[in-house]
Amino acid sequence: MMNIKTLLFAPVLLLMSNCTTQSQTQNSENGSNTITIGINKTAKIPNSKINLHFKEITEDSRCPVDVTCVWEGIATVNIEGTSGSQKTNFQVGTRDFLPRNVSKSFSFSGYRFTLTDLKPYPGGKQESESVTFKYEKEE
Repeated sequence: MMNIKTLLFAPVLLLMSNCTTQSQTQNSENGSNTITIGINKTAKIPNSKINLHFKEITEDSRCPVDVTCVWEGIATVNIEGTSGSQKTNFQVGTRDFLPRNVSKSFSFSGYRFTLTDLKPYPGGKQESESVTFKYEKEE
């Protein structure tokens, strides 16, 4: 009887031990490094002195889910980058938008960061606010 309980609960324990938190998720697929940061959370870039803090979403005029729009809209976020004693604020968009001097990428402390996802999407399912960046070391 004891062995049956062990066999039933072992897979559950394995699944639970593989969970990640919303505040910081790192991924390295196909040589592409990504990091997801929850709102008001800080994430460290592996093998560097860089920390990124997701401060706020300042604008979100993206076209809602299941709606056909003439203009796709844009969302912008404030990110604070820290590397040692260097601290810089960045306004990053879901797309490049020159009239407002907003870009979806920025360089900081030898790395290039590109915004790849911002959640939640307007009209989509309710989920925690998070931003995902792809990052790569600049040469």
